[in-house]
Amino acid sequence: MKSVLVMGGNDFIGSALAKYLIKCGYSVDILTNINVAIKYKGLKDHLHCDRKLRHDMKNVFTNKNYEYIFDMTAQSKEDIKNLIDFVDVKYLKKYIVLSSGAVYKDSSHGAKEYYEKGENQNWGRYGLRKKEAEDFLINSSLPYVIIRPTYIYGENNNLYREFYFFDRIEQEKPIPVPTGKNVSTQFIYIDDFVKVLESLINKNHVREAYNVTNPQLISWNELIQTCGEVVGKSPIIKLVNINKAEYEERSYFPFKNIDYNLDIDKLIEHGLYIPNILLKEGIKKTYKWYSGHKPKLSDKRMDKVEDIIKIS
Repeated sequence: MKSVLVMGGNDFIGSALAKYLIKCGYSVDILTNINVAIKYKGLKDHLHCDRKLRHDMKNVFTNKNYEYIFDMTAQSKEDIKNLIDFVDVKYLKKYIVLSSGAVYKDSSHGAKEYYEKGENQNWGRYGLRKKEAEDFLINSSLPYVIIRPTYIYGENNNLYREFYFFDRIEQEKPIPVPTGKNVSTQFIYIDDFVKVLESLINKNHVREAYNVTNPQLISWNELIQTCGEVVGKSPIIKLVNINKAEYEERSYFPFKNIDYNLDIDKLIEHGLYIPNILLKEGIKKTYKWYSGHKPKLSDKRMDKVEDIIKIS
């Protein structure tokens, strides 16, 4: 039985990944920052400490070893160093790290893995920190695999994105949408995403980076109308001219108003799992979960929704 560590395990991506790996028959440990109750079964061990505290990480990981580590919570090179300095890496076959398409200087128009990385004004410090973490790995001797996804959505999402649209549509409230330029982006449903990650275990490729997304290009109108079809109500869309609006777009919309699409030819060429769940199917599955759980989320950045509606 292959031994796996998932950094994370109670959050959106980490919990979905851990549950899927358990289902596939792996021996799975998780590490969470706090000792929270885990709502699924089958874990070998639930470790907990703050990964930013080196002393605590040393106590948790000294003499522990894994064949595969899925690091879903690394935000910086310091986070990575605080793990690999203490886990026994001589048995490690792959260290798989969640990065982001935000590392590219231009994360639009089908960016490929070899495109230049660097400061992107749309992503700011977030993209730079992810790039620094990647560079640290690339300059190490670790058998790394870097994953660069676009937007991930689905059940248990902790970010107020698709659930925001469901809330507004169900309550028949207007949804302000930035307009003034044509934007296309890509999404990947959580089940597809974890299947991509698991497929890395059985491939020999290491020291590689992969873009991961569904190649379907989606506009904001298509996204919201799809949510409306699934909910069974017509969304009330209020178009906001970005050239005239008083407020910054993220103050009333849950996504950055930019093109965000990546090329996945390398993923296909290397024989990894190919995401195939189209937006409507994924949104339908997500809404079914939402209807049963009614999550209470918010986005502090979106503090001008009602203000922009009044003046639109």
